[in-house]
Amino acid sequence: MNMLRRILIVVLTVLSSPWLAAQSDMLVEALRKYQAGELSVARELIDEAVQLPEHVGNAEAWLLRGFVYKDLYKAATTVDRSDELRDEALLSLFNCIAMDTAGSYRDNASQAYEFLTRSYFNDAARALNDMDDVRALNVFAKYKAAALRRDPQSDLHSREIEFMNALGTVYTKRFNQDRKSLDRFDKAIAAYKSVIELDPENYGANYNLATLFYNRGVYNIQRISADDEIPSILEIQEVSREFFQQALPFMLKAHDMNPSRRETLLGLEGIYYSLQDQESSDKFRQLFEEMPQE
Repeated sequence: MNMLRRILIVVLTVLSSPWLAAQSDMLVEALRKYQAGELSVARELIDEAVQLPEHVGNAEAWLLRGFVYKDLYKAATTVDRSDELRDEALLSLFNCIAMDTAGSYRDNASQAYEFLTRSYFNDAARALNDMDDVRALNVFAKYKAAALRRDPQSDLHSREIEFMNALGTVYTKRFNQDRKSLDRFDKAIAAYKSVIELDPENYGANYNLATLFYNRGVYNIQRISADDEIPSILEIQEVSREFFQQALPFMLKAHDMNPSRRETLLGLEGIYYSLQDQESSDKFRQLFEEMPQE
């Protein structure tokens, strides 16, 4: 029997107590409809019940509403509808926790709340896999808001780093598909820099940032054609040099963090070559050639 099933049984046992049976028929009927799987009817009844003076501050009523909306969310067939239902479920469960001064239902409500909060992060990850950065950002923001509402001291740094690294990868892939879409380049840079602000020793963000700048410089040079005027060529070369210079400290940082990575040796060879520092380029080429094959 899984955890959520056990939680549900406990909740129904609590809500079926003689004390609750003495309360308004509307709340009792909402429970009965929920137990019978008639979620739409249960939702209508519980929505009305929690507006009544005797239940607006009733932790049990908000707990039931949270579980009704959670099950409706799980059964939803459209993204917009599932998001709306999940938002309501979380709000109800949070109300239950806040009102439950005795702590009678806090564990059950908290476990359901955490399940729904994690589902936001999982949806953000799926959206990134689908290259849907707009939805990913929206759902990740909801994940953070839900986590911080439950515990304002929550440490979300690791999740933020994981998400922003993945977001940077999405923007990089989309930029590589169309190198003229400079907004994607800028967004990728911003994503990786946000990771480095949180974790300066993050290898992936440093390496990816260096690669982005280097590839941008190479692409500019590759666009030079025989028809270009010399002043234009010189200008393009200077701009590319600036990108190579921006790439260098991040690639050096990545190399310092993990000197055994062959990819950073090749990266440094290419960057120094592009900066016309042949001695340094040869040095890293030699280190690469001396590196044992993986």
